[in-house]
Amino acid sequence: MHAQHQRNFRFFDAPVGLMFTLDRVMGRGSLVDYGMFLQNLMVAAKAHGLDTCPQAAWNGFSKIILPHIGAGENEMLVCGMALGYADPADKVNTFATPREPVASFTHWLG
Repeated sequence: MHAQHQRNFRFFDAPVGLMFTLDRVMGRGSLVDYGMFLQNLMVAAKAHGLDTCPQAAWNGFSKIILPHIGAGENEMLVCGMALGYADPADKVNTFATPREPVASFTHWLG
């Protein structure tokens, strides 16, 4: 498990590693907006035949990363993301988790 986690820091051997930052002046609600932006970026990448993996593992190293990527003093690290082509033969890409039925976490009114 440790070895797999360490692969985060090589962007899982993807050819492109992305870092996403947000100005600290933005409110917490902006993180929700940012999440939707990231999801749309991932959907767009998939539409172009690319795979992505958002990575929160980088956040523990933000004090090192932010100056390295030229981030301003008011920026915080949101996440990293691997961008490339998934290896379908890699065991980690064969895992499928069951999906919770929508009715178990929603309550519809009206």
